[in-house]
Amino acid sequence: MTIKKVIILAAILTSGLVSGQDEEKILFSIDQSPVYNAEFIRVFEKNKDIVVEDQQKGFDDYFNLFVDFKLKLVQARDLDLDTLSSYTADLAKYREQLIQPYLQNPEATESLVREAYDRTIEEVSASHILVMLKPDASPADTLKAYQKISTARNKIINGAGFDSIARIYSEDPSVQMNNGSLGYFSAFSMVYSFENAAYQTEVGQVSIPFRTQFGYHILKVNDKRKSPGEVQVAHIMVKNDSTVLRQSKDKIDEIYKKLIQGDDFTTIAKEHSDDLSSAQKGGVLPKFGTGRMIKSFEEVAFALENEGDISKPFESDYGWHILKLLKKYPIASYEELYAKLESKVKNGSRSSYVEQSLAEKIAKDYKVVTYKAKLQLYPNISGFEKNMDTLLSIEEKIYSGHDFYSYAKDIKNRIKEDLFEEFSNKMIIDYYKEHLEQTNKEFALTYQEYKDGLLLFELLQKEVWEKSEKDTVGLQRYFEQNRTTYIWKRRASLSIASCTQMEKAKLVQSLLAEGKHPDSIKSIVNEGATIHVLFSKGKLEEGSSKLPKEYSFKLGVSDIFEEEAHHFTIIKVTNIFEPQWKELKETRGEVMNDYQNYLETQWVKNLRETYSVKINKKNYKELKKRFTTE
Repeated sequence: MTIKKVIILAAILTSGLVSGQDEEKILFSIDQSPVYNAEFIRVFEKNKDIVVEDQQKGFDDYFNLFVDFKLKLVQARDLDLDTLSSYTADLAKYREQLIQPYLQNPEATESLVREAYDRTIEEVSASHILVMLKPDASPADTLKAYQKISTARNKIINGAGFDSIARIYSEDPSVQMNNGSLGYFSAFSMVYSFENAAYQTEVGQVSIPFRTQFGYHILKVNDKRKSPGEVQVAHIMVKNDSTVLRQSKDKIDEIYKKLIQGDDFTTIAKEHSDDLSSAQKGGVLPKFGTGRMIKSFEEVAFALENEGDISKPFESDYGWHILKLLKKYPIASYEELYAKLESKVKNGSRSSYVEQSLAEKIAKDYKVVTYKAKLQLYPNISGFEKNMDTLLSIEEKIYSGHDFYSYAKDIKNRIKEDLFEEFSNKMIIDYYKEHLEQTNKEFALTYQEYKDGLLLFELLQKEVWEKSEKDTVGLQRYFEQNRTTYIWKRRASLSIASCTQMEKAKLVQSLLAEGKHPDSIKSIVNEGATIHVLFSKGKLEEGSSKLPKEYSFKLGVSDIFEEEAHHFTIIKVTNIFEPQWKELKETRGEVMNDYQNYLETQWVKNLRETYSVKINKKNYKELKKRFTTE
């Protein structure tokens, strides 16, 4: 049997309309093991397009192929091929791939992508106060940090200025420089929990305390605005000279005057900009959005309105700058950004929310019990290393404190409660994966397809492919017994010339008739880089697809053939060979394929003799009538 047939018959199970009666009716049995109508119906419905036009004969042939397929699977299991390490390893890989579509949660993903887009087109400006706290902090330290952040919030709510309270209470090292201000940001700029707090708090309001891996935060939303998108600029920078403070300002002013007079920005940037990395590119910087550059630089860049506009000189902590607007990039549509945002959702911190949503959806079908109170037994994860108390149960399966430790021990900078939530979600999903065959018929059928296909591959490898490769004596004997099958048709040694102009074709024809060599003809006909003639040569059989349809072998130079517009062919035959038998080395691939089919035919014949196949003729006739009269 060819690999194509293996694939066709291995892909035997598919969703379809199969009646309850067909699930119960036995179509045939192999050594008392039943095969039901339903299984054959799924096979036939899936592959009926390959059945020959003669439906009666096609149905019979297909049924026999299906019986042979089931016989091979029975033998494979009798030979314990389903216990081979190679089989089980490959099957495990296939199962993991196959299960992925069943682990998708498109509703949750879609919701997060839409949320991310809405936050991409609207920026938020916020200030924050941070009280640092390690993820594995003790309950006492956690309470102390929470009380401190709550005190700060209460003072602000009661009228104290956010900036002054931030300088007193915040443990963010940058607070003394920025009073806690983070400027504008949008989706994916902050950790997701911080982003949520910012977007869920109204302008002018202060959030309730919330925790991230860094500690406890509160934030005040200063403003929300439509996102300007991204911008690309070129810049010229002159560093401040600490010894001559006026010198840098004088130089940037001179450069600005040159630009106003019409001098080339790129040239001046290359010659005078102190930002060496961009100077060699004419000052061009990669495009950027808000929150990516220092505030003064960003404000000037986004204030430029038209492509080519040049800013006045302005100062930053790095020196003096002049910007030229190259291009503005407004926020693209939801449809245009969907793939990029979806990738970020699936691969970033939001993925845990997708997993959580999936776990919550799955958990509705199982009895799940969590014992969160026991998390307080130890201040950190290491305490659970030898703990065998039950922290989680899913149906009959129990997960101990040690199981939780094994999962979480190598995960750094995460809060214990968050880790347990993640652990619980992971175990629920794993339980679902392990029992998917029992709960999802579609998956069970498809997985069985893969199991049977891989098993058949192992068996064919053993019974046909390896035998044909190793049995050189058998292959030679098969070739000798069927030698009349392998015959060369009438052949000829020839050269084929192809031209795109009739004028050139006539010239080539005459030169061939003179006995010129193809290389000599090409040097005469082709004109430098312009190719007018191509040659190919070799030994071809009469009727080859490489030859004009109406051409028959004849010694010498042929007429000019035009089978397609502007495609002219001339053939020169130097020798003709009458039909003759092929040698094995000349047709080994063809003989090998035929020998494998022969081995398989003999093998199937032996299977029919080894195993008892009993067909339920009544059910068979009913099915044949059903599928050959449609």
